[in-house]
Amino acid sequence: MLPITEKDISKNIGRTIKSPIHVDSLENLGLNQKQIVKHFSKLFKQLSWDEYDPRRLRVEYLKKAFPKEAKKINALFRKYFLGEIKLTAFAEWTDKLTKKQRTEFEKIQPWRRRSVSKFKVKQMGSGYHLQRVSVPKFEQAVQSNDYRSWPRVFDESPAAHVDNFLFYQFLIKIFKLVKTYEPKVKSASFTAHFMSVKSTSAKPGDNSPEGAHEDGAAYIVSALVINRKNIKGGETQILEKVSPRKKETILKYTLQPGEFAFQADTGEELTFGNDLWHHVTPFSVADEAKGEGWRDIIGFDIVT
Repeated sequence: MLPITEKDISKNIGRTIKSPIHVDSLENLGLNQKQIVKHFSKLFKQLSWDEYDPRRLRVEYLKKAFPKEAKKINALFRKYFLGEIKLTAFAEWTDKLTKKQRTEFEKIQPWRRRSVSKFKVKQMGSGYHLQRVSVPKFEQAVQSNDYRSWPRVFDESPAAHVDNFLFYQFLIKIFKLVKTYEPKVKSASFTAHFMSVKSTSAKPGDNSPEGAHEDGAAYIVSALVINRKNIKGGETQILEKVSPRKKETILKYTLQPGEFAFQADTGEELTFGNDLWHHVTPFSVADEAKGEGWRDIIGFDIVT
């Protein structure tokens, strides 16, 4: 039963969670859930493919295929990941793949479409001012040796996708939610990620190939789910890091279209008291006769 907050989780697990968590539906926020889902559900097929993850997996494959040369292969990883060099730079290894390995290697293709946009939301009296700003590069505030810290460039979301009243309404509602935890906040930036992830009978869909993680923002909406087409799985999990080597899952919930998960993300252990992480499990095709499965979401990184 939604909403689910940190207070509900505290009761369920028998210990106090102080860091913000709010899992809810658009309808409970006072928004027109059916209209929003209908409007955005048709947009994801228009997004470009994300080539970054396939590049990473190709390098991982070559390192496993040629373990004695893994260090040399890895030396090219950053430039290839960022698109500065092409796959031909690995020819001395790809040319030595067996026929079976070549088949497996060539199956590493993009499975995620995405776009990105950024907005500044500012409270002005009883109203709000929204301004769209450019997102030249996307860098997550994680350790420098983590590939997610490298500057990736994604297509900016078309104006028709985000410059509309429905999208603005959601931004304002989430901004108000942030203010329930930080009343003094007068402005915040929202980086929105439209992501469409494919699942096939041969390969599950995976939104979080890196596992449980933080995004590097003050708060996140890890997912506002718009479409779940022919899939099973894709469970949202919120975890608490209770020690340097231990994380405990404190919430498991499978978001349906029109539902979202909001939580504090980075530095909240200092502000509120609990170090929260998040993850979404892989999902598989529900009915192979119907072909591919898709999970379409909009995620938000929020900086106050």
